[in-house]
Amino acid sequence: MTGSGSPTQGFVARPTAIFSLGLWRTVAILCLLVAGVEARAAFDQLETINVIGFGNIPTETDYVPNVVFSENGGASFEALKAQAVAARTFAYYKIRLGGSIQNGTQDQVYHTNRGWAQQVHFDATDATEGEILSIRNFNDLDILIASFYVAGAIPSGPTPVPNPFDSDPTDTEKWVTHTYPTGVIGGDNPGTPLGFIGTPTNPNWPNRGAKSQNGANFLGNQGVSYVDILKYYYGADIQLETVAPTAGQPPLQQLKQLTDFELNDGYFGNDTAFSSHNQNLGAATTTQRVSSDAHSGAFGQRINIDLDEASGSSFLLHHVAGTDLAGAGDMFTGKREANLALQPLGSIGFWLMTDSADLSVGINLDDDRDGTEQGLFQPVTADGQWHKYEWSLEDSALWSSAFYDSGDGILGESFTLDSIVFSGSQDSLVFLDDIFWAPAGVGPPLPIVGDVDGDRFVGISDLNILLANWNQAVPKGDISQGDLAGTGDGFVGIDDLNVILSNWNSSDSPPGELANLVPEPVSATTLIALGWIGLKRPQS
Repeated sequence: MTGSGSPTQGFVARPTAIFSLGLWRTVAILCLLVAGVEARAAFDQLETINVIGFGNIPTETDYVPNVVFSENGGASFEALKAQAVAARTFAYYKIRLGGSIQNGTQDQVYHTNRGWAQQVHFDATDATEGEILSIRNFNDLDILIASFYVAGAIPSGPTPVPNPFDSDPTDTEKWVTHTYPTGVIGGDNPGTPLGFIGTPTNPNWPNRGAKSQNGANFLGNQGVSYVDILKYYYGADIQLETVAPTAGQPPLQQLKQLTDFELNDGYFGNDTAFSSHNQNLGAATTTQRVSSDAHSGAFGQRINIDLDEASGSSFLLHHVAGTDLAGAGDMFTGKREANLALQPLGSIGFWLMTDSADLSVGINLDDDRDGTEQGLFQPVTADGQWHKYEWSLEDSALWSSAFYDSGDGILGESFTLDSIVFSGSQDSLVFLDDIFWAPAGVGPPLPIVGDVDGDRFVGISDLNILLANWNQAVPKGDISQGDLAGTGDGFVGIDDLNVILSNWNSSDSPPGELANLVPEPVSATTLIALGWIGLKRPQS
C-alpha cells in the first residue's frame, strides 16, 4: 500500500510509493460509494484473492503472508499480526468493490523480486487467521473498513507520535492518524486524507484512519498487542471479527488462541475490581502475568482471589475480557468492540491449575444484539495440575441467560468473550493460560446429568454436596453447588434433588471400572424418604 515499508530496509518506503492525485480520487470515490452500504456479505470467508497478473491466490496460506512480508516484513511480531489483519481487511474491501486487487503500492504489494514470505510471516497470518476489521454505523449496520496503512515516520519515543526531528524518509507521516490518543469514535473520527473525509453527522464509515508501519513496530516492541495497535490507529470502536465460512467451506482452523500471555496479557489485563457483578472480593484480589507457571510457552497468569469474609461466605469474580485501548474510561471494556467477534461454532475454553479446593468456573459471552449468555459452572480440579475447561457453543443445554442481563440462553450469529467467572468459598490461588476458540472442535464430553462433583459418576458425594447447600441461593447454573435443574435457577431445592435421584449411579466409565466408583450403597428407602423430606421442606 502507499507508503508501505520494505522488509529489509527498516520500513523505508520505495520511491514510487506516493499517492498520485488520480489514485487519491479513486480511493476517495470508492470509500464514498461504500459508506452507506450494509457490508455483512463482505464478511463471508474468501478462500482465494484475485490478484491481477497472478490469478486466484489462496488467502491464508499464500496471499496474506506474502503481503505481510512485502509490506512490513521486518517488524516486531505483534506489528506483523496487525499488518496481517490490515492486509486481509483491505483485500476483502477491494474484492467486494471490484472483484480483484492490484499487486503494487496502488493497492498493496503481494510479490516483488525480493522473494517470498518466511515462517514468521506465516505465523503472524496463522495467529490472526480470518480476522478482519469493521465498524458499526449509525444505522446499526456493520461496515467493512478500508484499512489504510503507510510507512510513516520512525518514532524515537517515548510514544508512537513522532518527534519533530524523527526521520520520515517516505514523507508519509502526514497521512497517519493517531486515532486512539485523540479519543475520536463514531462520526467524530474523520479518518485519513488518503480517503474521502465525511462529517460527524454523515461520516465516510470505511475511512477510519491510516496505520503507521513504523509506529506499529514501535508499539509491538513495547509489548503492545496487535489488537491495541489496530485500535491505536483506527479507533477504540473498531471491531475485530472473524469471517464466517459459507456452505461447503472448511472452518478456519482447529484452534485460535485468544490469549496466551506470552508477550502481554492480551484480552485479560483488566483490573479484577472492574466488574460491578463481583461479590465479596477483598482488596488483595489481583492478577499478574508470570513466568513461574504456564500451561504452554513461558508465561501464564496468576489470579489471587481474596474472599472478604466480613461481606459474605462465598465470592464471585468476573475476570472481564477486553483490550487495553478500550476507549476513554474503559467505555468498551467487556463489550463487543473491545473483543474479537466469533461465530458460535465448535467450543471455547481455557486451561487452569490450582491447589485451592471448592472452586468453580464459568464463562460469560456477549451475544451480539441479545444480552449476555452464561456457560454453566464446572468444578475446578484442585490437584496442582493443568486441566482444560471447555464449553460447546453448539449445545444449548450448557447455556443460560446471565443473572444480570437479558440474554435468552441461545447464541446468535456472533458473540464476544465477556468474562471468565470464578466462584468459591475461601481464599484461592489459580493460574490461567491459553484461552482458546476451537471453531472445528467437537466440544467437551457431554455432561453426566446429576454429576455435581465432576467425577463422571452420580452418587453419594453428589447428594452430600446438594444437601450441604439445601434451600440456599447459589450462583445461577453452578452445578458444583447443586444447581442442576434445567439450566439453573440459582436455588438448590427439590427440583435439583430429583435430578440426582433420577440419574443415580449414572456413569460414563466402562463396566469393569464401576466397582471402583460406586460409593457406599444407599437404600431405595433412604432415597425415597429423602425425596419426601425434600418435598415437605419450604423453599425460601
